[in-house]
Amino acid sequence: MLSAAPRLIGLLLLLLVPIGGRAAATATPAAPLATKKIGGLDYVSVADVASQLGLKLAWIERGRKLLLTGPSARVELENDTRDITVNGLRVFLGDPIIDAGRQLYVSRVDFERCLTPLVRPGYGTAGRPLKTIVLDPGHGGRDHGTSANEKIFALDVARRAKKLLETAGYQVVLTRDADVFLDLAQRGGIANANRASLFASIHFNAIPNDKKTSGVEVFTFAPQFQRSTNSWSPGMGDDTEKEPAPVNRYDHWSVVLANAIHRRFVTDLKTFDRGKKLAHWGVLRQLNCPGVLIECGFLTSDAESRKVATAAYRQRLAAALAAGIRDYAVITEGPRSKASAASARPKHPRPKSP
Repeated sequence: MLSAAPRLIGLLLLLLVPIGGRAAATATPAAPLATKKIGGLDYVSVADVASQLGLKLAWIERGRKLLLTGPSARVELENDTRDITVNGLRVFLGDPIIDAGRQLYVSRVDFERCLTPLVRPGYGTAGRPLKTIVLDPGHGGRDHGTSANEKIFALDVARRAKKLLETAGYQVVLTRDADVFLDLAQRGGIANANRASLFASIHFNAIPNDKKTSGVEVFTFAPQFQRSTNSWSPGMGDDTEKEPAPVNRYDHWSVVLANAIHRRFVTDLKTFDRGKKLAHWGVLRQLNCPGVLIECGFLTSDAESRKVATAAYRQRLAAALAAGIRDYAVITEGPRSKASAASARPKHPRPKSP
């Protein structure tokens, strides 16, 4: 697993967040920001966003690029794009940033459901202490996934992460612990039946006839009234959903969870950052808890597939996932999870690189 130093650094980064842990549960947000209709959507000015979240605003390129900074936040925004950077990580908004009246605007949904949980996790919403973690190894049985190996690798990473998390004192349930088929509703149903505190679905990516594309993607379910990231691609249609899914009740904490896991994968594994994205994944839709789907790498990539094929690298994937979940626990649980993280550190030496 990870050595004590990198994990301690990650823990300290989380503790620098202005509002987290127990403070997050009692935080009360300010009054709603003034909105402006742009293209039929409610937008808020980035200047107002900065003011409410306690950030300083500075132009990188006047009229086009903005920088928001705070004690533990650095957000780079650019006009006419959804692709932003938050504390060094790539994040895709649900709607493009717009220049209106020589000010940049972000959609109200992106402000509330993306920027706020990333910059001030727990702002105005109580976290849920981790009791039961549900890990979902993607595919299985007749569903092989992107290749014959995806279902095998996903289960192996899930088992390894389960062991690490149980050693740290958490209760962990796997949706499957054998090569069996489960439909999407069954997977979410297992999480709900076990009153899961969080749900993480483990997958591996693929692009036919592409041996070079690599990296990690972390998904949350698209908020109500927002499109999936993929729907913005050429030739794809608008897949906005007007009715909320059950998991949308946990949008804030799903983003906090995604960010914690995303950071561990990018920093601990030095993998290419393909971003935190939105999707309407059926496996997440019916959840009664925060949920994410992680694409751990590309099995069609020559270099990445060779690494994933080794037990040592799959152990590192599991360690990054477990560490990300424990970082999330620091925010939602406060001092109790900090003590848990500290007590478990010496037990898992980092495996050698393949």
